[in-house]
Amino acid sequence: ADLHGQAGEGVIHVHHLRELAKVGAQYKIDPISDLRPACPNCHAILHTVSPAMTIERLRDVLAGQKPIQWPSKPE
Repeated sequence: ADLHGQAGEGVIHVHHLRELAKVGAQYKIDPISDLRPACPNCHAILHTVSPAMTIERLRDVLAGQKPIQWPSKPE
């Protein structure tokens, strides 16, 4: 909410932990074990590699980043 304000409030994507193309149409998705909520930016980052990056790996990557200040302030 700090970065996106009211426009970003409640905006969420759903990430499939198993690639739908690989499990086939007969597979029944279990929302508890197969789906995870992710903000749209994180969801896009998860899919920058194939197969998709794990959420745990993304957490590790983001933990190593400097905090983002918005709007940016001159140094």
